[in-house]
Amino acid sequence: MLSKVNSVLMHGIDAVPVTIETDISRGMPVFNVVGQANSAVKEAKERIRAALINSGRIYPAGRITVNMAPANLRKCGSHLDLAMAAGVLLSSGQILGENIHSYCFIGEISLDGSVSEVAGILPAVSAMKASGIRKMVIPYNNRKEASLIRGIEIYAVKSLSQLIDHFNRVQLIEPFRPSDSSCVLKGRTKKNRTDYAVDYKDVKGQEYAKRAVTVAVAGGHGILMTGSPATGKTMIAERLPTIMPEMTYDEIVETTKIYSAVGLLDEKEPVILQRPFRSVYDKITRAGLIGGGSRPKPGEITLASGGVLFLDEIGEFDRNTVDALRVPMEKKKVVLVRNGETYVFPADFLIVAATNPCKCGYYGDPDIDCKCTAGEVERYQGRLSGPILDRFDIHIMLERISYEMLSDQSSCLSSAEMREMVRQARKIQKKRFEGSGITLNAQMNDRQTDRVVFLDKECEKILETAYDRLGLNPRTVARTKKIARTIADIEGCENVCAEHVCEALGFRRRQLMTR
Repeated sequence: MLSKVNSVLMHGIDAVPVTIETDISRGMPVFNVVGQANSAVKEAKERIRAALINSGRIYPAGRITVNMAPANLRKCGSHLDLAMAAGVLLSSGQILGENIHSYCFIGEISLDGSVSEVAGILPAVSAMKASGIRKMVIPYNNRKEASLIRGIEIYAVKSLSQLIDHFNRVQLIEPFRPSDSSCVLKGRTKKNRTDYAVDYKDVKGQEYAKRAVTVAVAGGHGILMTGSPATGKTMIAERLPTIMPEMTYDEIVETTKIYSAVGLLDEKEPVILQRPFRSVYDKITRAGLIGGGSRPKPGEITLASGGVLFLDEIGEFDRNTVDALRVPMEKKKVVLVRNGETYVFPADFLIVAATNPCKCGYYGDPDIDCKCTAGEVERYQGRLSGPILDRFDIHIMLERISYEMLSDQSSCLSSAEMREMVRQARKIQKKRFEGSGITLNAQMNDRQTDRVVFLDKECEKILETAYDRLGLNPRTVARTKKIARTIADIEGCENVCAEHVCEALGFRRRQLMTR
């Protein structure tokens, strides 16, 4: 008897609907799986056989053929077990097939018949909803994660016997409906979104740097911090999520889909409510940063999408690894091709980096002598290519603070105050760019910059002087205008003024000093 059931194929961080066709005919007992199935999929026949027997069911004798369509895609993963088992049960007459075409089956089966949780439930549910399927049979431990997608009936099963009883109408499974206390959407309270263990109020004496990161987050500008050890670079970077705007429902879904696909969710934390902060170090490989592998997996830049990517001690990174960021930062996505298949991963993140000015870390320090030669300083600073430096709109130098500044509590901005500045500035930008396809000042092209940034004669004179005396290039001028526009938005000013341009030029300080 021939049967057809629905399932999904994981393709990077996305999912593709597949049809599991099962035919049981007379002949020598054999279980064949066709349709470009890998070893993990083919091994399902042993799990299904043991699960059926240990669940008190009959393992059909005869020739079992399972085809997975479309045949042109490689099939990977144990999440297809449940769909294959449902196909065998349906073809052998052990379950009723009424309306089974309206269900999708996802889950891994253990030898005792229990159904284990799998990675990628959220993108799978999203893909099936787009294809018109509104009923999902999934592992019980994946139920909260799956309920994030609206308009889908979730049937959470703990065992194969439970599935059989449901379709034979012995004991129906009620669709999962999260209670008020467990619903991942209703749990998205303000406390969940802004309850951080750290705060910028803890950062003493670095108000200039805090101003710079406020501008960076408000306009989506990448920021590079240079300074001697213990000047607070990492401390400042780690608090960036505390001033970023709250995530919208769509952003929560997209971010959670990424973490679901790579298996970084669990039942206790089934949804990502706070913007990601990914901190990476110099030993990371190109594939770890960008993504890759024979079966491509997303790298850190995709895990940081919608949040912050922090490159700590970027001067120690392999130059080729850092240069690989250029295209993803420009296109906001990563495109990988493996075995004729194309994988696209999102990469829309705020890049933040920190570095020492030299190998020993004390070049330019007023208190500690640098042990590096002039050549060593030049080689160390030359590890970052010009194109990469240009990707950072804001360049700041951090200096060691005095004990008096460390003890001063009077003018220390908190994360709440900085977050409010960001919120107001982004509100202005959202209205300004409505319908244009962008939302932040940093995303403007040259034409949009000329249209949005109005400079009076005084501002033009300041930029002209800086261009001639400091050896700026056209790209630097354009980025300075964008930063000035963001500063004006923070201040609530309709037009860019001279003080905004001067402050913006100050945020290009490291680049100007190294020319």
